[in-house]
Amino acid sequence: MRMRNACILFGACCMIILSLAGCWDIRSVQDINYIAALGIDYKDGKYVVYTQSLDFSNVAKQEGMKSTGKTPVWVGRGEGYSLDSAVNDLYTTSSLQILWDHTTVIIFSEHALQQDVNKMIDSVFRFSGIRYTPWVFGTKESIPDLFTLPIPFNQSPVASILHAPNDVLKQQAYIPPVQLYRMVVELNEPGSTLLLPSMSINKKKWTENDKEVDQYQINGVYALQDGIFRSWFNLKHMHGIRWLSEKITRTPINIGSGEKPEAVLALTKPKSSLSVAIRGLDPKFKLKIDVNGYIEEVMGSLSEAEIISLAKQEIRDEVRHTWEQGLRKKVDVYSLRKYVYRNCNKKWKRAQNGALLQLTPDSLDSIEVNVHIEHAGMNRLRR
Repeated sequence: MRMRNACILFGACCMIILSLAGCWDIRSVQDINYIAALGIDYKDGKYVVYTQSLDFSNVAKQEGMKSTGKTPVWVGRGEGYSLDSAVNDLYTTSSLQILWDHTTVIIFSEHALQQDVNKMIDSVFRFSGIRYTPWVFGTKESIPDLFTLPIPFNQSPVASILHAPNDVLKQQAYIPPVQLYRMVVELNEPGSTLLLPSMSINKKKWTENDKEVDQYQINGVYALQDGIFRSWFNLKHMHGIRWLSEKITRTPINIGSGEKPEAVLALTKPKSSLSVAIRGLDPKFKLKIDVNGYIEEVMGSLSEAEIISLAKQEIRDEVRHTWEQGLRKKVDVYSLRKYVYRNCNKKWKRAQNGALLQLTPDSLDSIEVNVHIEHAGMNRLRR
């Protein structure tokens, strides 16, 4: 009897064990191709996609450990007459399963931006795993060259400005970074102008053992207005953008007459507000900017009041210069039309949904700037 009960119990245990869900199909991270970056180009009537994949044995390291060699980077390529067919072409030559869950950056070439961007984004979201959070850039450079740039100190590429722009731009920024969800919003919101950072390769600023090393650099912006590519702007003409962006953590400013600065300031977290008066089809905007900061260096004999006055004028000049540069290419760089759409919707509709609004250099009627110096370091300026 006891033997019979034991046999029944053993059989029941075996059935229970066999019915348990197990990890029969589990796969190790080294057996999967995780795409870290996606590049989209357009050549000869075809879409060309590039992918950047990293060796996880070099990316995931124990705390306190440092790599003694450079992290291997794999670049994939596929092409087709549509973005989906280009990705499918990539799949045909992949030795491992491709996953998009860890994609942190998407780069559009200038030729790709001149195509139907909304349609491309719609295709991107069809790749299972793509989220709304990747950083987005435009570029004039070769995308494979951007994906294979060496990273200082043998760090992983995911620590670079390409994959983590916020970490690097906390020290100094002129152009705020853009994530994919923000790109989707700005492309489709009436009156909005998307300013996409332009990623380039700088070949002169850094060396390793007296050998020049290429590094990433944001050198301007691509403007897309009403979902359509408008123009590319050099960074030197776009300094005014920083004063209207709350994403800027810290940005420097040189003040003084002539080419040589008399003082250097670090200004932080600018805040801006707008108001508008519309007479017929002629909107007049009043802009107010408040910014805090501190004085980093004084080369001349300026007082604090003089420094503040010059800083205000410099900010006003930068804002107006950027506005005028945009108008030369028929681009509303500050998305002032969007402000009319949101706050004066009836007048927006009367102007044929903003199409008849006349934007001129005088549309930016006044620029009020307040600069608050929190401290001057070791410089004695109050006299």
